This record gives sequence, structure tokens and C-alpha cells, in this order.
Amino acid sequence: MKSFKLMLVGCLLLVLPVLSFSQKHWEIGVSPGLMNYYGDLTPPLFTIKEVFAGGQVSVRRYFDREHAIRVNILHGKLAGDDHNFDKNYQRGNRFEGRLTEFSVMGEYDFSGRKRFSARRGYQQMSSLYLFGGGSVAYFDPTVHYGSAQSKDLDVDYINWHIGMPIGGGVRIDATERLVFGLELSYRFTISDFLDGTQASGNSYKNDSYTFGGISVGYRFFDKTKEKEAGEKK
Repeated sequence: MKSFKLMLVGCLLLVLPVLSFSQKHWEIGVSPGLMNYYGDLTPPLFTIKEVFAGGQVSVRRYFDREHAIRVNILHGKLAGDDHNFDKNYQRGNRFEGRLTEFSVMGEYDFSGRKRFSARRGYQQMSSLYLFGGGSVAYFDPTVHYGSAQSKDLDVDYINWHIGMPIGGGVRIDATERLVFGLELSYRFTISDFLDGTQASGNSYKNDSYTFGGISVGYRFFDKTKEKEAGEKK
């Protein structure tokens, strides 16, 4: 746990210069939602049986109204159980734990630059956005195996998992500064051992997880500069 805290502090120190540069155009937000795991203990499609609560905190630094860099911390429960599905029932593996993920992503807002214009000023609106980037997650699950002879008992579990989050959402203005939204993301990982099952499962397909939720954000910006940027468009 100590190494995780040191990693988190180090990552924050790396991104602080980005967030502090010209602190007149950025946004903070929180997103409560749901997480779902995909791997050796689940069917290939979405299942409601293994959906659990999660949440994230985000900080965005805008370079203009369309492009932003986003620093994100996601935390929530992931779990899977062979007994939930007929095809895996006999194997009898299960796991659960709480995952914490740190990610840095680029974001594109399709209609962001229309919010401010030289002629009309601020325009209340909704817009779609996409994002993608890289992540590192810490996960220390409790794993139970259905057999004392499981091949997975001989595999050393690594708690750190590198991934690639991608997703999108809709952002809805309540005021100039207050914004609500909906977001859905998919987290690819480069590990097939997130769930503690590999040798007795499909070792050719990496594990992944999703997050979806509502969001509440608050913008910090200089109105004069926003209008000047609108005049240049």
C-alpha cells in the first residue's frame, strides 16, 4: 500500500505543471457510477450479475474549447464468480477486490468552441465528447479457487496493471460554470491475470473492465479570454 501512495504522489507531481499552467481554463468533476469486469470468469457480453459501485475524480486542463488533457482517478469494486454462469460452474473460481486507477487522457469535445462567440457570448448547450489515453491500476483481490490443484496457484499475482481507457459521453451545461453529464468508458489492460485466473482460463485474451456514470463538474475560466478566443474563430 505504501508503494501505491508513493506512485500516486509521484504522478500528481508530474501533472501539476500541466494543471497549473495558465489556471484560467480548467475543470474539476466527480462521477459516481458502476463498474463491471470482463475476463475468464464472465461470458463475453455484459452481465448485470457482476456490476458494482465505483466513482472517479477528474481534472481537465483545456487548451481550447475542443481539446483538453484530463487527469483521472477511478476507484471501485471488481468481482467475478464462476458459479454465476453454467459454462464455468464446475471450475468454481471467484475473486473480489477494490481497484484504484490513475490515468491521463486526451479529450475532444465536438461542439466545445460554440459555447462562446464574439457576437452572442456564452451559449448554453450540450455536446458529445470522446477520450482516450493510458492508465496504471493497483488491484489486490481476494481470489478463491474451486480446486486445490488449480494451475493458477503457481502463478505469481502482480498487483499493478497497465491499461488503455477509451470512451465518450455527453456534457450538458447547467450554467456557464456548472456542467452535468453522462459517461461510459472501456478499460483495456495488458494483463490476463487481473482476476487471478489465467492457466485454467483463456490465456490468449486479456482482462478488462468498464465504468459508466453521471458526472458533475465546475469550470474555471476567464470570460474575457473566452470571448477573445471566440472572436478568433
